[in-house]
Amino acid sequence: MENLKKGEEGEERWESFLNTLSNDVLILYDLTLEHNYTTFQIDALCIFQQTIMAFEVKNYEGDFQIKDDLWFNSSGNEIKNPLLQVKRSESLLRQLCKQFNNHLTIEFHLLFIHPDFMLYQAPSDQPIIFQQQINRFIYQINNTTSSLNKKHHELANQLVTLDRNSTGYERKISYKYAELQKGIWCRNCAGQHINRKKILHCVQCESREDFNNCVLRHVNELKTLFPDYRITTRLVYDWCGGVVSKCTIQRVLCRNFKKIGGSKNIYYVIS
Repeated sequence: MENLKKGEEGEERWESFLNTLSNDVLILYDLTLEHNYTTFQIDALCIFQQTIMAFEVKNYEGDFQIKDDLWFNSSGNEIKNPLLQVKRSESLLRQLCKQFNNHLTIEFHLLFIHPDFMLYQAPSDQPIIFQQQINRFIYQINNTTSSLNKKHHELANQLVTLDRNSTGYERKISYKYAELQKGIWCRNCAGQHINRKKILHCVQCESREDFNNCVLRHVNELKTLFPDYRITTRLVYDWCGGVVSKCTIQRVLCRNFKKIGGSKNIYYVIS
């Protein structure tokens, strides 16, 4: 019970540091996810423009040491190697994000938050952050450009939806339609699509996508992020940033969904 309380205190302390981030970021806390029938936990996860940063937070106190890859606490008792936990969670998170067709770079850090923690023989080539390094770490993040679009919000929503914790969704992520950047985003690299001779081209990886698949994909985004919204031609046109014409969108919606209403009040539902 005491260890659980101490762990929660450490996570709350790290949350206070993350709240000082000044660039564009989505922050999720206390995720319990599953991939390939394997459950893993993430204390905090930050989604930036190019990178996902995940953190395993430890509130250990006292002198610890590593001998032959074995970890020992201040009493000389062997403990589980937290780096193995981080590597396992990082691998599962990477596989899960690929399942979403999301290819952002993933960094998983082991963070020791307590100021009275010391780790002897600490490996310098591992993703470990000590309490004395936190301010510099936050400073470096704040000096990295980050501009999020709706693909980042969709990823955050997917992770929250898969979270096995039953409460706290509202605390983890909130967004408004008007705040999200509109446009068509590449399913491979999240770069922006442009319209060239009725084929959509990604400006970054040069992949191509036909209108039908692309419109359906963005309709699915709307249904995922805003399940209470009615799917209309005007809404999809706005969501796609005007890249695809209203006539093309209407044709795709008519072919794939059931039309409800008449005149100016037409919307579409799954038939």
